[in-house]
Amino acid sequence: MKILNLITSFGYFVVTLILFAGIVIYGLFHLDEPGPIYWTTLVLSGVLFLAGFSGVLYRGVLDLVEDYRRHGNVFNFLYDFFSSLKLAILIMILLGIFSMLGSTYIQQLQPFETYLDQFGPTKAVWFWKLWLTDVFHSWYYISLIVLLAVNLTVCSIKRLPRIWRQTFGSERVMRLDERAERHLKPVSISVGDPQEVIRFLLRKGFKVYKEEKDGKVYIFAEKGRFSRLGVYIVHIALLIIMFGALIDALFGIRGFLPVPEGETNDIMLVGPEDKRYRLPFAVHLKEFRIISYEEEAREKGREVDERFKDAVASYRSYIEIFNSGRKVAEGKVEVNSPFVFRSYRIFQASYGLTGGVREMGVVVVDKNLAEKDPEKAVLGRFTVRSGEVAEFKDMLVSVERVVLNIHNPEAGMDGELAPAVVLKVLKDRKDYNVPVVYDPRLTVFVYSEIEDLRDFPYVFFMDGFVPQFFSGFQVSYHPGTNIIWIGSALLVLGMIVAFYTVHRKVWIRVEGNTAKVALYSHKFRGEFQNSFLRDLKEITGK
Repeated sequence: MKILNLITSFGYFVVTLILFAGIVIYGLFHLDEPGPIYWTTLVLSGVLFLAGFSGVLYRGVLDLVEDYRRHGNVFNFLYDFFSSLKLAILIMILLGIFSMLGSTYIQQLQPFETYLDQFGPTKAVWFWKLWLTDVFHSWYYISLIVLLAVNLTVCSIKRLPRIWRQTFGSERVMRLDERAERHLKPVSISVGDPQEVIRFLLRKGFKVYKEEKDGKVYIFAEKGRFSRLGVYIVHIALLIIMFGALIDALFGIRGFLPVPEGETNDIMLVGPEDKRYRLPFAVHLKEFRIISYEEEAREKGREVDERFKDAVASYRSYIEIFNSGRKVAEGKVEVNSPFVFRSYRIFQASYGLTGGVREMGVVVVDKNLAEKDPEKAVLGRFTVRSGEVAEFKDMLVSVERVVLNIHNPEAGMDGELAPAVVLKVLKDRKDYNVPVVYDPRLTVFVYSEIEDLRDFPYVFFMDGFVPQFFSGFQVSYHPGTNIIWIGSALLVLGMIVAFYTVHRKVWIRVEGNTAKVALYSHKFRGEFQNSFLRDLKEITGK
């Protein structure tokens, strides 16, 4: 019988649920190849959990039937069900498990290929089907938040009238007569002047009420009555926080925004399917910089070890925010230092080479003068960038194609540069594709091999090459953030009221030199009674 009571108890169910969930999570994320010991442990914990679940389900059904018969109508039955403390504990455990999975073990909102590489096909498919790859926007996570909010609301409403009567009702202020003695159980002490007792209570911070009747002095003192409302302030704060979290889950968004240097973008890629989402503003990337430890140390006015001075310390993007074509904000985005614009947070998530030109210098040489007078053959220099048109003399020049490393294109995208650029040149209403290679000798050789450049009067030589980077920004929009902050501040206030203030009441009846004293404290009752009576005796000198 004892074993049956244990198995059907709610505590047993909670313990086995946590144990089984912990073993499953350990096997999924911490073991490469689970062995016999793990599978044996998993099966045993699963059997214990199923026994606990079956027992709680059986007892729950019986209790529900009994409750329904007792209440006689559906409303009262549902009212008691949603105010259940057991329901609140179960919801919070489930929310904790799903939150841990989404914030610790499974990176959210990544392409499906990422989960395939990380977990393998079987786990990846199940994680995808169970919404664990976007758990905070899943229907069951949102449902649990709503259910917890309903439970907290109903629970508060159910218990509020009794607390309100004890805190603000007229019955809390009563005379310590013979009828009240039976349940307040006062103690007797010797006192002198009742006024001395009142002054003592006032010094202790009590609000004092006095009444004289039939030669007896009745004193009632109270302080900290708002302490009883601290738990309700906490409840309201939690509801506000859950409302903010619900707003974020329903309307919040997070995505990836790639922006090449010198360009502007307002199209964000959201979710594993890379859905296109247009931001209400555009981000312009003025400049991207890789910061070395030497540069970082110089900015902060400190020294750095010579061995690490050239190592990468951080990545930094200087951005501008445009709204309706007008610049409305600017700043920098750095690793662990996001830029905040309205309710949007812009993080430095990644960076890379676009395969374009941020800045390339071009020296123009006249082919006809090159052999006769090399010094006069150099006509000048101009700068060209990807996506822009440069003008030099009677030519319009733009970047047509770029190879960052003509010997190994893949290495070029990794930063090993040996660039070659094809420039589109418009001269005298005729188009030319003019090659420019990092090595002047290669440039001359390529020119000699291109028949279409026979009548082109110039040779272009590369004079400095800076590749174009892009910044990959993670942009998150959380419309419920301010609501959550308000709830958090209220939560702190409620905890201060609930934990650092105490509701205490004192009833005293003075007859001659004898006083009957009854005390109440909703926390630390024994300690309060001993210290209060000791101090009172010292004051009265009795």
